[in-house]
Amino acid sequence: MKDIDSNPQTVVMWAAFGVPLTMLALTFPLFLFRKMGLYPVLKPYYSVLYLSLGISWILGFITQMVLFFTEISGVRMALIWIVMFFVYFTFCVFKRRQLNSWLDALSKAKANKQ
Repeated sequence: MKDIDSNPQTVVMWAAFGVPLTMLALTFPLFLFRKMGLYPVLKPYYSVLYLSLGISWILGFITQMVLFFTEISGVRMALIWIVMFFVYFTFCVFKRRQLNSWLDALSKAKANKQ
């Protein structure tokens, strides 16, 4: 906690680069699950996780930059980012069906356009 409070730029760096690296690290187990045939079972959960990580990556980075330049302490920045992620994750869990149908319709529309 002392390191985060003394170096708030680590929270900004995590918001900028840690989330995409986490998403990249999760692609390997997803690839293995596809090869094992478990992908249809786990697809809704991976989409919830990826969607919440994607939203928290974009909005979290913007928020962390604003907080960093307004000189908020690093611990508060980290707590705000964690709460934001859990709110996005909870929203994606409860709206999973609607989000999945929206993403499927969006991908079909994109495929028809090409």
